Amino acid sequence: MSAIEVAADILQLMPYLMSAFFSAAMAIVAMRNRNDTAACSFSLVLWSEFAWTTLLVCELLGPDLESKAFWDGVQFPATLAAVASLLSFALNLTGVTKGPKDRRVRWLYIPAAISAVAALWPEAAGLLRTNPAVDWSIPLGELVYAYTIIDYVLFAYEYGLCVVAVVLLVRARASSPGHRPLGLIVVGFAVPLVLIFPSALGLRLFNRRDLSPLWFMIGNIPIALGLIRFRLFDSAPLAQRTVVDSLGDPVVVLDGDLMVLDCNRAFSELLELPARRLRGFCLTEVIRTVSPDAGEEVLRAIATARGTTTQNRIAFPTAHGTRIYMIGASSVPDSGRVTGSNLFTTAVFRDVTELASVEQQLQTWNEELEARIRARVHELEQEIARRRSAEQKLQTANRRIVKSQHEILLTLSELVENRSPETANHVLRVGEYARILAQASELSEESIELITEAAPLHDVGKIAIPDRILNKPGRLSVDEMSIMKTHSIVGYRILGSSERSIIRVAAIMALEHHEQWSGQGYPAGKPKEKISLPGRIVCICDVFDALATVRPYKEAWEIDRIIDFIHDESGNMFDPALVELFMVNQNRFREVALRYPDTAHAGPALKE
Repeated sequence: MSAIEVAADILQLMPYLMSAFFSAAMAIVAMRNRNDTAACSFSLVLWSEFAWTTLLVCELLGPDLESKAFWDGVQFPATLAAVASLLSFALNLTGVTKGPKDRRVRWLYIPAAISAVAALWPEAAGLLRTNPAVDWSIPLGELVYAYTIIDYVLFAYEYGLCVVAVVLLVRARASSPGHRPLGLIVVGFAVPLVLIFPSALGLRLFNRRDLSPLWFMIGNIPIALGLIRFRLFDSAPLAQRTVVDSLGDPVVVLDGDLMVLDCNRAFSELLELPARRLRGFCLTEVIRTVSPDAGEEVLRAIATARGTTTQNRIAFPTAHGTRIYMIGASSVPDSGRVTGSNLFTTAVFRDVTELASVEQQLQTWNEELEARIRARVHELEQEIARRRSAEQKLQTANRRIVKSQHEILLTLSELVENRSPETANHVLRVGEYARILAQASELSEESIELITEAAPLHDVGKIAIPDRILNKPGRLSVDEMSIMKTHSIVGYRILGSSERSIIRVAAIMALEHHEQWSGQGYPAGKPKEKISLPGRIVCICDVFDALATVRPYKEAWEIDRIIDFIHDESGNMFDPALVELFMVNQNRFREVALRYPDTAHAGPALKE
């Protein structure tokens, strides 16, 4: 464990050690007055607090769950003894009993004795806590567990005794309005009684569930002040002075008019004035002698923090430079005076100069980081804008390339087809026919465009066919037909090496547009779905256009004869599903044929 971690653990223990020391010191002083039964009863209360705090320190120092659970268990007798001593002190102070030796008081300690025996019985642990665990995320670790019904019964019992004690003290104070020390004692015991209540509900304050010793220490402050100011026990002021002066933070006690009643050594050193020159003077006047501007700031800070948990920061000039203090104040109302007035106010000045410096540095770093982030975001926004602009330019260039490729492909198709003057617009019509069947097949827009643009290239392989065969009038011989059939494979070889999607689709069309649904086509004799959909579409389109137009070896067919032929070849030459779509869209086919007629050679059935 590093020195920093050890120092942090010691700082965590300091409030508890100070509380234990304060209780023990006051108990020793009170025990000097053995003839005073009230002093003896009060010493029992203080020793019980000391035992409780000491056992809690042992729990915090426990290295594991087992040791922490053990020390937590032995705290139950201490807490029961503390509330029993509180009630015993109240009974004695109000004259109900004659001191801690009174037999009626001894019955109050029976639950504490039973609890002490149970703490040494391991099987009793499950009655007081369930699912115990250690939260090591908190310095020194904290034992956490779920309360049982017995825990709530004990809480109710302890609170019941405390309430009875406070009620007795309040009644005694009401019957003796001039007995101010008794009123301070009531406040001193009521403060921890209220502040411990969140612990009973399992709530956390300052990241810890059990801060009971600290609340008792806060409650002991008005008790100690009562002992000092009104001398309830002659030797108590010495213990209070020892404890308060040992505090590192400046502490000052003010009356209702903000006159200094007392202060510790740290506060005297802060103002560089002895305590005797501070008592009886107005706090703001005293501070003005050191810093004219700080007086009003301290006054406003105390007024704002009084009666709340608010802590206000002020800059205070010292001999060692300006220091930053966080001021917290708590007030005790005086019921014997004007409504709203305070008996006294305790103000604690906590030096947070180093903390403020770290916070300022963190704020500076945060501002620098935010500035860098804003600059980086601006750079990213500019980069995104540049990339968007480049992407738009790339898309524009890509569209131009695609358009150019389309025009080149169309020109190539026309070049092939124009070797036979009678079929100049054949490639345009086949592309539009293919679009009609692709749309009717409910393909995506991208697929429709691919098929439409690729269809004109289905006969690109005819570029390798001799003109004497390509333009021969009449039927071809067997040898000539064999040469003609090679155009599908040649077209595939020409187009198949491309990586462009449109060219690859065109290559498949060139290869398969003479395949037949029955498997009797060429070049591979593929049947049914083994033929690609683009190949099956172009097959119908190519046959329709060939029959509807004049060719060197035939005249154009009548439209009804073409429709009957395609219908009859459904399931033989053509895909039946595509034939059905053709029949539904035959009028659209006729419109395309009329829109792109061959020059002076349109079939008689297609002329308007």
